Parts: sequence; structure tokens; C-alpha cells
Amino acid sequence: MSKMFRPLVFFISFRYIYGQKNDGFGHFVSWLSMLGIMLGSLGLIVVLSVMNGLENQMQGNILRFLPQAQITSPQNRINRDAIPNQQFANIPNVARITPLVTSDVVLQSGQSITVSTLMGINPQDYEPISDYIYWGSLDDLQAGQYNIILGRTLAEQLKVTVGDQIRLMVTEASQITPVGRIPSQRLFTVVGLFAVNRDINQTLIYVNQTDAQNLLRYPANTITSWRLFLDNPLDIATVVSQPLPNHLIFKDWRSKRGELFQAVKMEKNVMGLLISLIVIVAAFNIITSLSLLVIEKQGEVAILQTQGLSRFKIMLIFIIQGASSGIMGTLLGSILGIILALNINQIMQLLGLSFAGIDLPSLIDPSQIVLIIGGLLMLSLISTLYPAYRAANIQPAEALRYE
Repeated sequence: MSKMFRPLVFFISFRYIYGQKNDGFGHFVSWLSMLGIMLGSLGLIVVLSVMNGLENQMQGNILRFLPQAQITSPQNRINRDAIPNQQFANIPNVARITPLVTSDVVLQSGQSITVSTLMGINPQDYEPISDYIYWGSLDDLQAGQYNIILGRTLAEQLKVTVGDQIRLMVTEASQITPVGRIPSQRLFTVVGLFAVNRDINQTLIYVNQTDAQNLLRYPANTITSWRLFLDNPLDIATVVSQPLPNHLIFKDWRSKRGELFQAVKMEKNVMGLLISLIVIVAAFNIITSLSLLVIEKQGEVAILQTQGLSRFKIMLIFIIQGASSGIMGTLLGSILGIILALNINQIMQLLGLSFAGIDLPSLIDPSQIVLIIGGLLMLSLISTLYPAYRAANIQPAEALRYE
């Protein structure tokens, strides 16, 4: 009898699925639920892949150049000899550590004035901006020469080009003079230009670290912070949760760009929730269609019970019948969603929905795909339990009374 269990249960289940079509409305609801789950899984995969691509693109275009995390003191300066970077080598998610001198500065040219963020670096250290410098190079930033490399947008705003001089002023390093307190200032010569995007072009300027120390009036061997380059800047919480010695503190990119990435994350969650409502409606359709089937087949169920079929096997028949819609919808939707996410720009161009020169970024996360498929299959299975339980509790005498 145990050898016949699986074939018998599956035979009856598939007979209900593909057999007689007497209950047209019930089968219509069943197909509707499968379509809903298919569209839900497709939508979740495509939307989350596009939002992942957007986050990854923003991470590469913005967080790649900003100081992703810094280790400093409450006074925003540390002695690099007293606090060497070797003691931070075991912090997870950290790719490399370099010294950094940074501050908000005022830039003044003969035609304009603006503000930006000073990046005092060593030309020999790793610096992502080096790949985007189209005039000059980081090697032109030699100590004592007071050279500077600007973004193209900032250079256009100041109306300067290579060879021109601009004045840098730092209010936090002001000094008292006979005419009052004035900010520390110095003339710098533009020796290079870079182009990334409008945000970075206007936000960052690069000078030699020694020149930056002199401008900020730092003592010898003093830097603003140790700059941490992270493997995954979005996983900043793992880094800043690490304990630091000597009353040191973490600073990270969230202080300047946190609102932007938080907005993108919230938008991704809201869109995922809205699309999930389609799946929830489809799950209710599974309950409805299976309940209708139980009512329609209660006479047959009663006969099966009188033939010795156990309640568990009867439950399993309707679980298989109801879950089939969810399984087929999930698999079809996931396959179509992955194909659409991988070729979304080509498909949009084919449909005439793309903007000229603008591509949608798309990044498929395998863990998200597994979570979506597993979650939808679990939801489909759970949706069958109550109707299957009702079928297993049919009383043969009541069901066959009027047969």
C-alpha cells in the first residue's frame, strides 16, 4: 500500500487539475492565481534588479570617490605616528587604509567664489580619481609647490583653467591678526582637471597632503584621519560597529550622502511591498479556487474515505492541486523576470520606451532570486492548508446523504 501512495495521490491531484472542466469559474480563478503569482515574481525580480543596479551605479559614481569611512578623533585630527594604521587592519570589509587631510574650504578666483571639500593626499597612494584626470596627473601634486586638481564643473564655475591660480581659505584654521580674525589662506595653481559626474566634479578638490597640512596649520605628522576604502560601502554598519581605542571615532559617507541612499533604499522597499500585494491577492485566489474545488468534489472525497484513504492523503491531494498554480506561476515568472532583467534595455528599445542615451542599470542578486522563489513557493503551500484541511474533515455520511 505504501508503494501506491505517491502515484495514487498524484494521479488524483493531476486528474483534478487537468481532468474534467465542469467548474469553469473555479478553474478560471485557479489560472488567475497562477497568473498573479507569475506577474508578482516577474515584477519583484525586475524591480529589485533595477534598484540594485541603481544602488551599485551610485556607489561607483559617488561613494567610490568620497571618504567611505574615516577613523579620527573628536578634534578631527590625529598623530599618525602615535596612532598607526596597522592597529585597524583587522576591521572587516576594509580593502586598504591611507592617510587623509580633509576640510571644507572656500575657493576664490578672479570671477567667482564657491565652496568645496579639500582632499589632501599623497600622490603615491591609491586614489580612485586618478583614472578620471584628463589633464595632468596626481604626480603634479608635489609638496611645497601648492598645486591643485579641480573637477571640470568647478573649474567652469570659477572660470579657471590649467595654469590659473585660485585662493583657498579655511575658516576652521583662522588666526588672529591686528585687523581681526582671518581664515588661513593660500594661492594654489591649477595643474589638472578631472571629469566624473556633476556631483563629484563640484564636490572634491585634490592637493598634496603636506600642502594641505600647511594650509590647515597642522603640526608635523598630523592628519585629519585614516581613510578606509571598503569592499562594500553600503555595508557601513559592519565597520562602524567595531570598537576603537584611545577615544577614536568613526566618520562615514552617511553624514553627507546618507539621505540620498536612504531614499533609494526606501523606494526599493516600497516598490517591493506594492508588487507583493499582487502576490498576496494571488494567494487568496488559490484559497478561493481550492475551496470551490473542495465543495465540488466533496462527494468524491467521501467515497475515497469510505475506500480507506486516510485524511492525510486527502489533504495531500488538495495541497498538490492548489500548490501547482503557485509552483508553475513562480517558475515561469522567475524565468521571465531573469530574462527581462538581463535584457531590459534591449527590450525597452524594442518597445520604444527607452530614453536616448540613457540605460537602466540592472544587477541581479542571486540571494534575492532564491529568497523570492522560496518565499512564493512557501506562500503557495501555506495557502492550500486550510482548504485541504476542510477537505480532510468532510464527513462521508453527510456528504453522501443526498447522493
